[in-house]
Amino acid sequence: MNTSRANLRAQGPTIHDLTDEQWQCIAPLLPEMLDHGPRRGRPNIDTRWVLNSVMWVLHTRAPWSAMPERYVPYQTAHRYYLRWKKSGVLSAIALALFKTETILERRATRKSEARAE
Repeated sequence: MNTSRANLRAQGPTIHDLTDEQWQCIAPLLPEMLDHGPRRGRPNIDTRWVLNSVMWVLHTRAPWSAMPERYVPYQTAHRYYLRWKKSGVLSAIALALFKTETILERRATRKSEARAE
């Protein structure tokens, strides 16, 4: 069965996805949500869906490459994660949502940690 990501998203949110109330609280913290006028280049990606993807990895502690198909490609989510972490946006989001940054202390990896020593 060939199911597109859009169809998977249309099935509804999972327990790791942001509620509408949470999204309204943190949307102003995201630089991508600020209106900078007309853009050129690549089309905009759904920032809420990117954040849902990042939150899935942070909550599950799974490797980026294990993200379910319903989310954005893991490379996209990881790129935004690195950008938001470096700029402090992810800390502001964690504080707004959870009143603590402990979710960011969890190591979110790109590949499986299982290696022979």
